[in-house]
Amino acid sequence: MTEDFSCQVKKMALALGTSLTDKDIDLLPSDIRHHAAFNYSKFFEYMQQFQTPSEQQEQVRKAFQLLDKDNSGFIEWNEIKYILSTVPSTMPVVPLSDEEAEAIIQAADTDGDGRIDFQEFSDLVTKEKIPKKK
Repeated sequence: MTEDFSCQVKKMALALGTSLTDKDIDLLPSDIRHHAAFNYSKFFEYMQQFQTPSEQQEQVRKAFQLLDKDNSGFIEWNEIKYILSTVPSTMPVVPLSDEEAEAIIQAADTDGDGRIDFQEFSDLVTKEKIPKKK
């Protein structure tokens, strides 16, 4: 479980434009793990401390564009699964489960359409506004 967790954290950090070492992962707050699962909302919140506001906005835009493989203006679960399975890693790649991909979507999908637009993604990762279900 620990290797799976470390691998997923590193993939998510890379998708957000940051890399984490094993030591960084060991220092992650315990509330990022929720019932032995990865808590994506807490992770995005935690990652804010590593960037200035302008760097953060640029990284948010780049991360969104990276995840939006078909340039539709939305991130769907299949795009999340794809990008996280192709991010280079020094560890063996552990495929993201359908449930984990769906958890990412649910963490940000404030309008309930089953996909993430840029504003929802930005709200999630910057926490300037706390996303709330409409």
